[in-house]
Amino acid sequence: MAFSNQFALSLELTRLLPVTWATNKATEAVMIHARDLRNSGSDIVVEEDLVSVLGRNTISPTLTSSFKHIVVKSSFNVPLWEGITLQSGPGPTALRALRETPYFAMVIQLSLLVWTFEVHYLATAIADALRKRSESAPSLSKLQFSPSRAGILGVLQVCETQTSAFNWTMLVHAVSKSLGYEAYEVPLDFPPFVLQGLLDMFPMVQTLPKDRFIQIQIPVGKYLESGVSTLVVWAHHVLDLNVLVKPICKDGKVVPNVRFGRGGLDQVLIEEVDMEDEAAVILLDSKKEHLLSIRLETGEYGQ
Repeated sequence: MAFSNQFALSLELTRLLPVTWATNKATEAVMIHARDLRNSGSDIVVEEDLVSVLGRNTISPTLTSSFKHIVVKSSFNVPLWEGITLQSGPGPTALRALRETPYFAMVIQLSLLVWTFEVHYLATAIADALRKRSESAPSLSKLQFSPSRAGILGVLQVCETQTSAFNWTMLVHAVSKSLGYEAYEVPLDFPPFVLQGLLDMFPMVQTLPKDRFIQIQIPVGKYLESGVSTLVVWAHHVLDLNVLVKPICKDGKVVPNVRFGRGGLDQVLIEEVDMEDEAAVILLDSKKEHLLSIRLETGEYGQ
C-alpha cells in the first residue's frame, strides 16, 4: 500500500500547474548562476558587492584583449570514456566576466591582487577597507553593505583559480626592471591603507582625468617593500593611467624618476618615502588642493 500511495501521489503531482508565481525565466537564470557560484566556492551577493566597487573602473583595451584570449584559451576538454568528457577552464565567475564589462573589471583586478598578495591576507585587507568605507557612509547608502572576510576569501580563491592561466609575473618583472630592481628584489605587496584609498580614488581619476590626481606616499625600508611595481601595473597597465614614480634615494644617491604612459598629465604620482616620513594616499584636484586622504595607521605594514 505504501508503494501504491507514493505512486498515486507522484501521478497527481504531475497534473499540477507550474508555480509561475514563484519563478520565471529571469529568476531561474539567476538561481542557476547562484548555484554554480556556490558550487565553485564563490557567492553571488559578495561578487555583486565587489563589482559595485571594482566594476566602476575602465580597463585598458589592450590588456582586456590579451587577458580574455588567454583565459578562454585555457579551456580544454579531456575525453575520459565513451561519451564522457572532463571540461576544464574558466568557471561561472570568469565566464560571466567575459560577457559583462563591470564583472570583467572586478575579476581582472582581483586576479592581479591575488597574484601579488597571500590570499588570506588580501581577504582581510579588502574586508577591512570596505568596513572602514561603510562606517563613514551615509545612512541607507549602498556603501553601508560590507561583505564578510570569509565571503571575500571565497571570491578571491575562485578568481585565482579561474584566471591562473594569465601570467602576471612577466608584466610585473618588466615594470621592476624599468625601475632598476633586480629580479630577486621585486617590490610586490603594499600596505592596506593604500588599497583602501585606491578603491575609490581610481574611478574618480578615470571619471575626471584632467581634474583628479592621486599622490601615493608609500614607506620603504630594509624589511618593508613599497609595492611600487604592483601599483604601476595596476594603475598603468590595467587602468591605462599615466604614472610617475619617484624612487627613494639609494646609498645616498638620487635615483631618476620613471614615467609610465603616453605623455601628458601624470595622473598617479608614486613617491617612496622613509619609514619616518608621513605616508598617505591623497586625492588632489587640478589646483593641487587635497580633496581626500588616507593615512598610514600606526603598526600598519604590508604582508
